[in-house]
Amino acid sequence: MKMRRFLLWKALCCLVLLPLCVGGKRVVFMPSPFTSHTNYHTNVARTLARQGHEVWLTMPDYIVNRRVLDTTNVTVIEYQTLINVEEIMTAAFAGNYFKGLSDDWSVVMSSGLKFCDTLLTNASFFQKLKELRPDLFVFDSVRLMNMMTIISYRLEVSFAFLGTSYDPYYQRITLQLCNIPLLIFSYNHHMSFLQRVLTIAIHVYSSVVDVFSYKDAVSRYASEMPFLTIDMLVARAEIWLVETDHILDYPRPSMPNVKLIGGTATGPGKPLPPQFKSFMDDAKEGVVIVSFGSYVLSPPEPITQKIIGVLQNLPFKSVFRSNISSPNSKKILTSSWIPQNDLLAHPNTRVFVSHCGNNGQYEALFHAVPVVATPLFCDQFYNAERMRVKGMAETVDLNTVSTHELHSTILKVATNTSYKQAITKASELFKIEFGVPVEKAAYWLDHVMKYGGRHLRSSGHEVLFLQFSCLDVYAFLLTCVLLILMISICLVYFALIVFPRNQSQK
Repeated sequence: MKMRRFLLWKALCCLVLLPLCVGGKRVVFMPSPFTSHTNYHTNVARTLARQGHEVWLTMPDYIVNRRVLDTTNVTVIEYQTLINVEEIMTAAFAGNYFKGLSDDWSVVMSSGLKFCDTLLTNASFFQKLKELRPDLFVFDSVRLMNMMTIISYRLEVSFAFLGTSYDPYYQRITLQLCNIPLLIFSYNHHMSFLQRVLTIAIHVYSSVVDVFSYKDAVSRYASEMPFLTIDMLVARAEIWLVETDHILDYPRPSMPNVKLIGGTATGPGKPLPPQFKSFMDDAKEGVVIVSFGSYVLSPPEPITQKIIGVLQNLPFKSVFRSNISSPNSKKILTSSWIPQNDLLAHPNTRVFVSHCGNNGQYEALFHAVPVVATPLFCDQFYNAERMRVKGMAETVDLNTVSTHELHSTILKVATNTSYKQAITKASELFKIEFGVPVEKAAYWLDHVMKYGGRHLRSSGHEVLFLQFSCLDVYAFLLTCVLLILMISICLVYFALIVFPRNQSQK
């Protein structure tokens, strides 16, 4: 009887899974070489795998060796790089911040070009991908990865983008820049005149000059293929899955082939490991979660002591992600790794002191935990400002904030109900409208593999930036206006000066 039930159950499972397996496609995910970016690519990849697709994920050796990502049902293609891009950029940006220096974007450009060159000239890596015969590539949408689309071009395979970057130029979206700030600034959507001037100037420059790609990239890495500029190649993407939304971020214009799927790295909390569970459960007065990301575990000594001093005097317990030893383990739990999403999901969590990385922000939004933002580099200042403007957070500068100011800010965000109310409302709206973002992302990738993405794309993807932005039309109209003005001036000159002079001479 038991055996009959088992066989019946097995047959039912086969019937359910058979359609998924029959229609399964081969997908290769290629995130940028950063743990946070690889994290949400991994989450979407696992979801596709559960739907019956065969999924591969490329990953540099230094991320593979850390073993911090769940790659269940996903085959990892490990590759070696000449440089640890994540380590270089973290050292440059976070190191510069603590030294009081601005972000060094030249490091991003040079490291990005070197990274792409290493992979695009790696014959064995390309051969592995070729032998897989994938149906779709999924690339990271950060601009330093744009040249990687050459791989799909050489293999004549469709591709999609998944990432935090929302670049209207490459996505061929007409927009007004008066209220759309750039990620590299801490502006909000109410910009001053000078801020708008700078925003538009940088947008136009970056639209015309691509500092993250070689002009001859296709000729250099795919000499056997017809030449295309990188921006025209990128514009061929079937779909763009963007790690953002209009609840945490500002509303922006879009196109049918752009889908907002912010929050793929978050979800309901899972059971905590024993040491964290007992600490959190006993903290009836509340807990402050402090984290500056996986690569800022040892802030400079003065800042570390400032934070520890504040945490010791707060009326709450604290979980501090760092490499230091806790001076009081009953009140402050320190660890180089924390189950951040699950800690934020705990009902005793009161406030999140965060550098405002994209994944951490969405975890805070999903679990409705107000934030004390401590941005360090890149888009973190932008991320912090958007939460502050929406009433979900307060921002402090770790370099300059005093112990008293940091203490009072954490206490204010933890006890003032306005912050909790604002982020609770945003969390509810987010869950109603976006549901489970990772499943939405998997749905759209499956959609374009079945039907292609041509029906989602506008004709703007098929023209050069000069035509898409109508600069050629504006130049023509300006030339006409100037020509008419010059003719008018000449006519006036002859009518008022030359003709009267000739008449007087007669």
